Amino acid sequence: MMVFSSKIHIEGSGNEIDSYFNALQPEEGFKTERSSYKLKKEKGKLTIEIAAEDATAFRAVTNTLLGLISIVEKNLKAIKNG
Repeated sequence: MMVFSSKIHIEGSGNEIDSYFNALQPEEGFKTERSSYKLKKEKGKLTIEIAAEDATAFRAVTNTLLGLISIVEKNLKAIKNG
């Protein structure tokens, strides 16, 4: 069986990392038979490990995560710029 996998690393302040983690964590438990992801939070860094059984499932989970990451990024910028 073929496995598709990837890691995404996000670096930032503690508050920024917490924001990303809090946005992504509720969906972490939603695993399908074909894909999943795990979060690992360290000081100033969040690592997202993605695994999927096929390219379609990999693309779906990656697109979902990138959509959530984009929302957090936009909100953090809006807060920063007041």
